[in-house]
Amino acid sequence: MPLPPLSLREARLGRFAAGCSALYATLGLLFAAFPGSIFRIAGLGAHADLGPEVRFWQVLGVSSMAAISVACAVAASSPRERRVALLPVLAGKLATSLLALLAFASAPAGAFGSSWRALGSLFAVDFPLFLVTVILYRHGAPGVHLSSAPTQRAPEVSEVEVPPVRLTVGGRPS
Repeated sequence: MPLPPLSLREARLGRFAAGCSALYATLGLLFAAFPGSIFRIAGLGAHADLGPEVRFWQVLGVSSMAAISVACAVAASSPRERRVALLPVLAGKLATSLLALLAFASAPAGAFGSSWRALGSLFAVDFPLFLVTVILYRHGAPGVHLSSAPTQRAPEVSEVEVPPVRLTVGGRPS
């Protein structure tokens, strides 16, 4: 029996997730290829010192972008059944937003005129993305919550019959 077509809300969530997947993948590639330029843009002209510490965090940032890009692609492929794949994206965007805000708040006086403003830019971009993703996630399946009882159950181990496997060496029975 075929599944019913996606509702408008589910389709909107799928399109948003697909767009975010492309956005995060593109930004991840740009972060990998042009870290200094990205920091100058985010820091509104601030100089980027690309020492080993910065490269370490660059690698982690690019891997995070790859992970959330894949999570968005998984959700986009089937927004009704796989919308939970957006949960790591939500966690990542919330963590980035809060940590950027806390770090910016603990910056020395006059930090807004320095490279610290990149943290403000990070919050200004990631927090709205978090909010939009939360809204579309919740509207994508009204009434469905992770605390709801599952609609299917895994088969019991005794119900699954596994045929015996005969190992061979070089195609000949041993």
